[in-house]
Amino acid sequence: MSAMYSDRALVIGAGFAGLLAARVLSESYGDVVLVERDELASNAKLGDVEHRAGVPQAHHPHALLARGADVLEALFPRLGAELKAAGAVQADLGSDFMSRAPAGWAPRDPIGLSVHSMTRVTIERIIRRRVLKLPNVSLVDGVTIDELLSDRGTITGVAGRRDGEPFTDYADLVVDASGRTSKLVSWLAEHGVHCPAPMIVNGHLAYTSRLYHVNHDLELDWKTAYEITHAPSTKRGGAVSSVDGDLWFVTLFGAGGDVAPTDEDGFLSYAATLECQDIAEIIKTATPASPIYRVGNLRSRWNRFHKVPNWPRGLLALGDSVVSLNPVYGHGITLAALNCADLRDLLKEHDLAKDPLVFQRAVAKTAQIPWMSATTTDLGWSQKKLSLSTRFMRWYARRLFEVIPGNRRVYRSFIRVSQMVDHPASLFRPTVLWPVLTGHSLSGWRLRAKER
Repeated sequence: MSAMYSDRALVIGAGFAGLLAARVLSESYGDVVLVERDELASNAKLGDVEHRAGVPQAHHPHALLARGADVLEALFPRLGAELKAAGAVQADLGSDFMSRAPAGWAPRDPIGLSVHSMTRVTIERIIRRRVLKLPNVSLVDGVTIDELLSDRGTITGVAGRRDGEPFTDYADLVVDASGRTSKLVSWLAEHGVHCPAPMIVNGHLAYTSRLYHVNHDLELDWKTAYEITHAPSTKRGGAVSSVDGDLWFVTLFGAGGDVAPTDEDGFLSYAATLECQDIAEIIKTATPASPIYRVGNLRSRWNRFHKVPNWPRGLLALGDSVVSLNPVYGHGITLAALNCADLRDLLKEHDLAKDPLVFQRAVAKTAQIPWMSATTTDLGWSQKKLSLSTRFMRWYARRLFEVIPGNRRVYRSFIRVSQMVDHPASLFRPTVLWPVLTGHSLSGWRLRAKER
């Protein structure tokens, strides 16, 4: 159990990162309040809200990586069982996944790592219920925050509007978990705290998604199927996953200028160009359960708060407010969970309200690997000259993807790294390095999905 440092913590944003932060802070602060822009508490059943305006990404798939699932299970015991009871589909990342790289389909052997597949609405609803049951956590919704309150270099609270009336609240610690739309950089500038320019990598990607009711007449031997885009030639990709018990989440990817249409015929026609024809078959035969949604100009952004020497006391930032990665790669939820795991560990030995840069440096350290993974891939679509290290990583990744279709061992190692279970250095061990460099394959893998 963490030490109790003071009385009150305030978390800006009651989305995924904010909820996890409140859960952790409840162990160290007597009173934790979540301040949220969207209206949640007015719902007939507290927490039973559907797609919130503040989370447009909820209309698209959300991946909870194996590493993130472990962190959440530590914060919320038996969460996996609760997600499964709510309809989340558990799938082995090898035997239950149909995965295609440009060179072909990956092996279908069991890997022993499994994930739960569900919508963002489902996982956020369940976690929100858990957090708001904590006796020292409360929620104030419908609040638009305009500024931070400060006293001699210490953040003391927030000010804004609620229902057209002024809103002010004070706390010993303020945590910004307001996500991609965070205004923290401008709020800090108003107090004379200036941040370095963020690092931004535009992946020039777009994805278009729709939910469908499962068509049980289609006899498919997988729970998730996907094929990836890969610079510079493979501009189209797609994915379909079983979610929430009886739904399919279909997403079509576009890169390098390709964008999947949002009309019925165009959506199907785009899917028909993919190698995995199961995706087009689902679109053709299954009953839609949602409109078609599209989001474009997907990019990664890193606010380097750990480099601000006069970072104010009483303020922390985490999740997408600091590092927002291209959501195509599915790091966001897991990275937020890892931030909160760091927060929990550091609170055992530090009063982070007095020494907040200790935490911001931990956030930066945790972000390094997922940032490298997402941006190395996205930079393949850039017209700028890439650094030598980036060119090498892209060359090695291309060689690795060429070997994956015929080498179970390489694929297993790749999956463990992509799920943030193993360090990327494991992809340079001799058992992986040798086949990648020589193109050596181990023949034999299960039947793949129907192709064009």
